[in-house]
Amino acid sequence: MTAVTRGVDAGVLRSLLAAGRDPGLADPVAADPTSADPGPADSDLITAGTAFAEADIVDLHPLKGGYSRQMWSFDAVTRDGAVHPLILCADSAAGVVGAGGQTLGRPAEAALLHTLHAAGLPVPGAVASGDGAAGGPGAELGRPYLVMERCAGTAAIGPLHRDRWYVEHRAELAAWFAATLAAIHAADVPADILDGRPDPARVAGRELARWSGELRATPQAQTAVLDRALAWLAANPPPPPARVTLLHGDYRTGNILHGHGDGGPSGLRTVLDWEMAHFGDPLEDVAWAQLVCWRVGTDRVGGLVDLARWPELYGAAAGRAPDLAALRWWEVLGSVKMACLVWRAAEGVTAPAERALLERLFADLGTELDRRLLPPDHRPAGSLTRGEQQ
Repeated sequence: MTAVTRGVDAGVLRSLLAAGRDPGLADPVAADPTSADPGPADSDLITAGTAFAEADIVDLHPLKGGYSRQMWSFDAVTRDGAVHPLILCADSAAGVVGAGGQTLGRPAEAALLHTLHAAGLPVPGAVASGDGAAGGPGAELGRPYLVMERCAGTAAIGPLHRDRWYVEHRAELAAWFAATLAAIHAADVPADILDGRPDPARVAGRELARWSGELRATPQAQTAVLDRALAWLAANPPPPPARVTLLHGDYRTGNILHGHGDGGPSGLRTVLDWEMAHFGDPLEDVAWAQLVCWRVGTDRVGGLVDLARWPELYGAAAGRAPDLAALRWWEVLGSVKMACLVWRAAEGVTAPAERALLERLFADLGTELDRRLLPPDHRPAGSLTRGEQQ
């Protein structure tokens, strides 16, 4: 079969499902039925595994998959008549996050999903994965991929701060948002899935070095306020975390499926998009969730909870009050990281409206750094940097 670069067809999907079954994913599991929208159990998917090669693939269509990978929704109907709602995620040729230390490979993401699903966390079950290498799972696709359960709900953030039901239930949604993040940080994950558990004393320096380098590799995104942010970060390192935990890496309401009145449980349901997961300081996730770009024009984190209340809510769920100075450090670093990613995304889009939105987010991140997060710039008026002079 020839490699697929622009799309995927039913024959390729059957091959991926048949070839990409990892023995490590073959343990029957039962997710907590109160924590996520029920989908096909992994044990059912495993039983159907050998029949996937002959499954009928129906209702295949592309989805918007973000800026780092492409996605397709489909149903696999096996010979016993069982219908398995699934999602195929495949790496884009050029993702904004990049490779190496910034993102998980798809097989590692599948193993992580399986571990968390087995522990009862609200995540999709993993079905198949491959690295796309010649002769291995995914060779037909020509790039790394992951197939996972398709869970019910929407990730649209508008209803969270406009729909009457969500507004009335904002407090309980915020509690779920905080408690689920605390549960993620408490999860027991084998270190080898994420390439080892780092020394707590080195996690902040490692992330600062990583994203300083990524910003240098994106020179068009460099601004005076981002330079100030990097200098402040280097001069004010946070204390090491009391514990290094699993981090989602992109925890925000836009990565959580939710629903109301659609036949499933009302509220937040399923945490998606684990490609940036890694081990680190749990405050990195707490800070990322409160970035200005996720506050949707309000003072509420994810449109749900007041910015000042969010650390308290997380601390109550985690059993440990966050160090607010360290949280600020991680929010400054998260703003630099997000500014880098937003700029890369803006450079890759062609739709004027989408580019304008991304450019506005980039500007908002800089404004938040300048006005709230960083100390005032007391340089003499004549000491403007080249970026400011332009």
